Amino acid sequence: MKLASQRIVEAPIADVYAAVMDFQVFEDMLSARGAQIERRGPLFPPEPGAQWVARFKWHDRAYDVQAELVSVDPGSGYAIDSHGNGITCMAVVDLQQASVTETKLFISFDFGATSFSSKLLLQTLRLTGPSLNRRLDKRVETFAAKLARRA
Repeated sequence: MKLASQRIVEAPIADVYAAVMDFQVFEDMLSARGAQIERRGPLFPPEPGAQWVARFKWHDRAYDVQAELVSVDPGSGYAIDSHGNGITCMAVVDLQQASVTETKLFISFDFGATSFSSKLLLQTLRLTGPSLNRRLDKRVETFAAKLARRA
């Protein structure tokens, strides 16, 4: 299952790159939503190999997710590989310069399942795919608007 969104951000690519590489902000956002985030290992973002462990509840079920920053393309984006409770996810953030003052922001999440119960969960999510994509679009739009106001 894949979720993806793209937006034009009214800000230079350097500003957008700095914002998407500010992992502390994303950690704080997840913590505000009830997740427990912990950095693991000797490396810290933006170094490839930086790792996190996240614990959260969703629909009355506890999830433990391990995530690793697998690649960083300086000035252009990064990829994070995560897995937990039988679900894998590759998250990719990609930036392209549209003009001096505009940046194309692409975000995608590619989910996979490694167990029968996680396959059932992903099948259920596929049925709600359009609404999940709308929610992702809304979040990316809000993020882009905040960046445009700061630029």
